[in-house]
This record gives sequence, structure tokens and C-alpha cells, in this order.
Amino acid sequence: MNPRVVAVTVSYNPGESILAQVSALASQVYRVLIVDNGSGGAGETLLRSWRGENVELVFLGRNFGIGIAHNAGIRRAREIGATHVLLLDQDSTPRPDMVRELLAAEVKLLARGEKVGALGPVFHDPRLAKSWPFYRMSRFGIRPYPCAGQDVIACDFLISSGTLARLSAIDEIGPINEGYFLEHVDTEWSLRARHRGYALFGVCAARMDHTLGDDTVNVPLSDRRVQLYQPYRHYYLFRNAALLWREEYAALPWKLNEIRRLLARLVFFPLFVAPRIHTSLETEKVSVFQGLNRVTPEDHIAPWDIPATDNTAMDGYAFSHSALNDNRLKVTGFLPAGEVRTELVPAGEAVRIMTGAPLPAGCDTV
Repeated sequence: MNPRVVAVTVSYNPGESILAQVSALASQVYRVLIVDNGSGGAGETLLRSWRGENVELVFLGRNFGIGIAHNAGIRRAREIGATHVLLLDQDSTPRPDMVRELLAAEVKLLARGEKVGALGPVFHDPRLAKSWPFYRMSRFGIRPYPCAGQDVIACDFLISSGTLARLSAIDEIGPINEGYFLEHVDTEWSLRARHRGYALFGVCAARMDHTLGDDTVNVPLSDRRVQLYQPYRHYYLFRNAALLWREEYAALPWKLNEIRRLLARLVFFPLFVAPRIHTSLETEKVSVFQGLNRVTPEDHIAPWDIPATDNTAMDGYAFSHSALNDNRLKVTGFLPAGEVRTELVPAGEAVRIMTGAPLPAGCDTV
């Protein structure tokens, strides 16, 4: 059977670059699904301005995070007969032959007996003028493997954007983890695929332009530049690393490497990156040490909820208090931290819930 690839792009307040992505994909895939995480306003207007036969828009109405959005796209791709999905961020632009090269590499790998979980392209960041290598775990950490004459590189991690996977492989590995919302979503799925016996591959002939982070910043005393993230993304980087740490498939080399990365962030960004909180008042930029014993002149209100849902602060049983009649409830499910239950919990039933798990629909009491 000929492969039928459906591209699933997650958008949130997109810019004009998403139209360039759709143009680049139009002739490479069966259909482009843009799953929008509640952009509204100019972002939604921009998306609705596209006119194309093989482009479908899915509006979720609010920002549910990348996991829920990708899974919604995967379900829709299955409904329209896809064999493969190509997962993408809105800031990625595939080269004209990217999908063809990924599929060609998959055919060769399957023919030699490899259990292929997913494949990904080389991605190039124009801001850093850098093409990123693929990464593989070693004994005490993670090592880069750049393309240097190889056609395909076996790797342990693929970033979400550009990942091509067969739906049959996703069925066995499992869907994208919806509890992570943002950051380490791809790391978790990669480690889970590896744990379940699947291999990941980087394809050197497949290329994609992709920007990591929200900006770049110079590293002091060097000519290097590194990615700069908004503060709320650092929250998810640390929070999701802690969640992933507890999983049985979180391998020791990844843990050791992540400890080093998180410690580097704790030192570098507070000491060497200027504050990025915007206010209408007159501002003064100070170092960490000059900021000791100072207070801010006004409250700083987050523009969105973190976490994005009502999370339980203790282990217990979630249920609707108004439906509690004879003090007896039927326990019908279990919800650990890091997972999301989308089904409504009916009146008279309860779900066992762990600390940190989002309160499921139909429940208001733990």
C-alpha cells in the first residue's frame, strides 16, 4: 500500500511563517491539518485566510498544550485514512524533498528488519547559522552525532517537529503525553519508544529549517549564541524533567545529562540574561546580587494560568460534591500525575487521583 502522509501542525498565535510551511508541504503530503490551540484574533484570521484543497483547520478553542493538539490531529489523520503522520511546529519549514527522503529511508530500514518507531530530518536554525546533529545516549550522558557521510543515523531522541511516524507504530508506543503541556513532550515519547523496542533514526538527506527557542543570546567570553526561552517555558522544562525522571523508561544517561543542563540553566540565565518582565512603570535592570532585599513596586500577573488546569494538591478521590447523596461512591478509574482524563466523571462515581493530576471534568472535590 502506498503511504498516505498527513502533516499535523500545532499553531498558537502564528505569524506569516506558517503560510510558508503550508506552501512547502502542500505537494509533499496527502493533507495538512493545522490544529490551533485557541489563537483567536489575528492568528485565527491569518489561518482562515489560507485557501487550499488539501489544508484542513481544526480549532480547539483554547490552549490545551502541544500533546492534546497533536493527538487531536493524529485522530483526525486516522479518520481520513493516513498511514503516517508528520508532526510539526508552526515555526518549521520543510525543504521540498523532505518527506520523500524520510519515506525512502524508512523503506530501506524496514527492508533490513529494523523496528522503526519514527524518523526525523536534520534541522537548520537560520538565526544561529547552525545545523543540529542527532543525539544518542552514551554511558554517562548524551553525545552528538552530526551527519558526516552517513545516510541514516540511529539516535535516541527526535524533536517533535519533523518527526514522521507510522500510525501502526504510534498504536504500540502510545499517543503523545498530554499531561506535559509543553517541553520534553518529544523526549518522553522518544524514551518510551526506545523502551518498547522501537528504534529512532535521523535522515541526513531530509532537511528542514526550524528555530529553537524564542530568541538567541550571546554566551559571555565566547562567540557562541544559545537559545533564549520565555520564563514560563523554563517552568515546563524543569517541571516535566521532574515528571519524566520518575518513569521507568527514563534511562540513567538521560538523567545525568539533564542534571547538567538544568544546573547550567540555573546559573546562566539568572546571572547573564537581562530581566524579561515588561511593565508600564520605569524599570531598572540589576544583577541578582543587587536585587537582594528589594521588592517589586507592583504585582506581576501571569497572562495565563500555570498550570493550565486545576490540579489536585493531594492524593485522594475526585468526585462531584453536589452528587454525593448517601456517602457512597463507585470508584471507576485511576488518574496519576502527568496524565489527563478527557471523559466526564458521572455523578455517583469517583476517580482515584494522585497529587499534581488535573482535576477531571465533572469533579470539584478531592
